[in-house]
Amino acid sequence: MLNIRRGTIGELICALKLMKLGVDCAIVNYNEADIIAEVRGQLLRIQVKSSVLKKDRTTLYYHFVTSSGSEKRPLEESGSEIVALVAADTERVLFRATSAVTQKTVRLPATVFRTDNLEEDSWAATIEALSLR
Repeated sequence: MLNIRRGTIGELICALKLMKLGVDCAIVNYNEADIIAEVRGQLLRIQVKSSVLKKDRTTLYYHFVTSSGSEKRPLEESGSEIVALVAADTERVLFRATSAVTQKTVRLPATVFRTDNLEEDSWAATIEALSLR
């Protein structure tokens, strides 16, 4: 899957999951924000990062490049409040506050994306971390 196509698919998956959670949102691709969502009257910017399943010798995992720009700088809250890590092949989304994503890459075991209520629970935890609950 080409990176640009994977990115677009990730944005569509993320927007669909948000809508199913009852969150109004729109794909915008403006600066570092891919999606804008409205929560309790406040607009939140979401940076979407997509990956597909990878395998090393013994482990299945997803690898996300959580940096931006050609110089690959770490994501900052000035660009987005939320990062959505999308497993494009299984259409699952893990939400995190941007402030919690401090590395330039994130590697997660495939089992993370098999968690029941992943989207609901990670969205609620992210909104709580942003003090919007």
